[in-house]
Amino acid sequence: MTESSWISFFSAVTSWLLAVFLVVQLLSGPFDGRSCQTACVNTVFWISFTIAGLGLIFSAGAVFSGQTGRLHSLSLLALLGLFGIYLTTMLIGTFGI
Repeated sequence: MTESSWISFFSAVTSWLLAVFLVVQLLSGPFDGRSCQTACVNTVFWISFTIAGLGLIFSAGAVFSGQTGRLHSLSLLALLGLFGIYLTTMLIGTFGI
């Protein structure tokens, strides 16, 4: 396997794990009782968004250049889904939809 397939795979796994961590923190009860407050959630969100974006670039580059493999395709699908969730979250937060 090539480096880009490992980068895209690990970025997909890392981004989804951070997304699950964010959901758990946001739904874990009252604001005062959370272990991860606003600054922490903001930082984890942007780190996960950046990792997902970089993985999406590597994965899409490999798929569109003809190096199609199962790992690239699965990583691309996983990262597209997560990137869509993050983009929708940013649009909802920005426009108050």
